[in-house]
Amino acid sequence: MAERPEVTPEYFQILVVRELRKAGFQIGDAGVRRRSELAEPERGFVLELLVDLRIPGVGQRALIACRRQDGPVRREVIDALRSALVEARADSGMVFSTADFTPDALRAGLDARIALLRVVDGRSAFDTSSWGPTGHYPAWLPAYLTQVVDQDSAGQVRYRLLAAGRPEMILDLVRPRPNDSQK
Repeated sequence: MAERPEVTPEYFQILVVRELRKAGFQIGDAGVRRRSELAEPERGFVLELLVDLRIPGVGQRALIACRRQDGPVRREVIDALRSALVEARADSGMVFSTADFTPDALRAGLDARIALLRVVDGRSAFDTSSWGPTGHYPAWLPAYLTQVVDQDSAGQVRYRLLAAGRPEMILDLVRPRPNDSQK
């Protein structure tokens, strides 16, 4: 059985572009804005991408933080990305992470209209889905899949696999709410 590939900065960039295309976005320019190693206790890296996203009727530039780290993503990460949007001239922000998000980070992401996405093992996602029998994996199954992280109507944390042809799963998280302009 083949090992999962290591999530390197290059692999992460490919994964993000693949997942956004799968969701239904056309990808324009996708350049690296910043790349750095994370200090203890996170251990890993952060890769920031500026990506032009398009679907019919919508075009925007997104600042995407890709984080491979051991510990959970904290609120400070969301606050820093929110602050960087203006300098990067980005319309929206997203955080793709191999780790979970703290409750404060989830709240900050929802409040700031920054999409939070968790990169998960494809086999684990398959085993918890209704796609087929546990432990029997189809050849088409990618090593990693992406889950949209948000809250359900009762306020509970919700993880949904990013579905093919469903860009609204992300757009609904980054679009301003009607009353946002009054804040």
